[in-house]
Amino acid sequence: MIRIDIPNLDATVKKLSEPLRDMPKLCDQAVARAINRTLDAMRAEAIRIAKRAYVYVPPGRLFDQLYLRKAQRGALRGSLHISGERGIGLHHFRPIPKVPGTKPSGGVSALVRRGGQRKVYQTPGYSKPFIMPKLRGLDAGGFGVFERKNGMQHTQATGWKGFRMLFGASPIQSLQKKENQQAVADKGGDVFPRRLQHEIDVQLSKVMRAR
Repeated sequence: MIRIDIPNLDATVKKLSEPLRDMPKLCDQAVARAINRTLDAMRAEAIRIAKRAYVYVPPGRLFDQLYLRKAQRGALRGSLHISGERGIGLHHFRPIPKVPGTKPSGGVSALVRRGGQRKVYQTPGYSKPFIMPKLRGLDAGGFGVFERKNGMQHTQATGWKGFRMLFGASPIQSLQKKENQQAVADKGGDVFPRRLQHEIDVQLSKVMRAR
């Protein structure tokens, strides 16, 4: 689990909220709204970074792995939480070939990272990767990139023992890099002061209209 907070939150609040010092309820509303809008911007930045890193991003999956702990009155704190999961089937990463039949001498290759090199993902002690139908799971019936443990064969007695499907990275893994986490935090540091100033101005405008 990765947690990313808004940088310099307390110092920024102290600096900008002086006009609402004697109106704590309005001040809390302004701060909570600014925090939550900033977290939305940080989440969008994290998704942008993750999508930029890999050639395939399954629809909706990134949103399941990025959630916000939002602020509210009495709890003026918030953070972006990023959860990881197993990678995505290698068959989604532009394999050559895509279907069974053709068997390249070097094995099935795939392209995982944008701007990266196509490569064959082979594990020592296993065969060169090949394409075969997936036999179980939510998307059984499609194809996958598999490898077979040396010396193992599919028979009625052994079944598919020694066969395993290969996975590429999950796009969320790009956010494990410190520089990418810093980019998300920097986004928060840029957005929060501007957002807080806007929310304070809104509250002050309400006060002026009420007089």
